[in-house]
Amino acid sequence: MQTETIYIGKYKVYKVFRKSGRREIIRTGITREEAIQLVNSYPDSNNSMVIFDKQFYAAKYFKTIKN
Repeated sequence: MQTETIYIGKYKVYKVFRKSGRREIIRTGITREEAIQLVNSYPDSNNSMVIFDKQFYAAKYFKTIKN
């Protein structure tokens, strides 16, 4: 039997500037689907990129599922 750990918390979307590496938070506390939609709404740029990531990393935001 295998176990799989999934993230059940919220996500954050932020812009990362390519030269400086500075991060600018765009929105926090959204679902994964909302984060994907928001990232895809930003145009491509040579100066920055918009990405999303888990908002929290504590163990209580992860759920273990047995397959």
